[in-house]
Amino acid sequence: TMETKKGMSRLALGFISDLSDQDFAFAAEEGFGFLDYNINAPDIEYFLQDLPRIRANMDRYGMPISALGRFGRERLTGSSEDLEKEDRNTRTLIDVCQALEVKTLVLGAGAGDGMTFDEKCQKAIATLQSLASYARPRGVTLAVYNCRWANFIYGPDAWQRVFEAVPELGLKYDPSHAVYDGCDYLKETRDWGHKIVHAHAKGTLIIDGEPLEDPPAGLDQTNWGAFLAVLYSRNYQGDLSIEPHARTWMGSRYYAGIRIAANHLRPLMVEYNRR
Repeated sequence: TMETKKGMSRLALGFISDLSDQDFAFAAEEGFGFLDYNINAPDIEYFLQDLPRIRANMDRYGMPISALGRFGRERLTGSSEDLEKEDRNTRTLIDVCQALEVKTLVLGAGAGDGMTFDEKCQKAIATLQSLASYARPRGVTLAVYNCRWANFIYGPDAWQRVFEAVPELGLKYDPSHAVYDGCDYLKETRDWGHKIVHAHAKGTLIIDGEPLEDPPAGLDQTNWGAFLAVLYSRNYQGDLSIEPHARTWMGSRYYAGIRIAANHLRPLMVEYNRR
């Protein structure tokens, strides 16, 4: 790996995976620094039962997991039984992060449909403070994501309120969500880069005002060089995770799409893990 000047960020490049044996082997062969994984289903037992195989592959390939994601889960409204179950599941995933030495657990705050903004903030702050207190001694950072899927904390107004009240909470940032919300991802990154602890590289392609799909970085309209320049200026210390998302780049083109994104991003990065 390259040496970096004092004070400059060191970025590792990886991708969001289903943690298959094939993905572990591909990641090692291609010189990626980590994998990510998302556990979005209500029931997490399938994931817990698979942990021995995952741990064995991490050891076999020397491949860490940088972040686990928990998307689309409501934390503000619903039955007390459902809310308590999600709280237990999240705490279990924090324990898993500690056991696997995963640095970051990415989660949403809940949409809070029917609640006022102030009510959402108050309840989210209480919920996230409790989870962060559980995560902190276990060496795990919680990060809210910047998309709207069961999550009202996707922009500056909510960030201002919640990050002030829960300072140990971080932000997982994906420029594509700002693009689709009609916001400026470079401005958001400039203003909130000090809170970003993990970043996703998912492309956007908009034609005649309509999204086509989210192709690999380098085949899209995002200025990844400028995005990384702003992250560097904010002394970003997290990782950059390629997110395969477009239907065109699933199936037989899956690994080709990841390679295209990696080949585009690597020259822009201060440091990446080369095996």
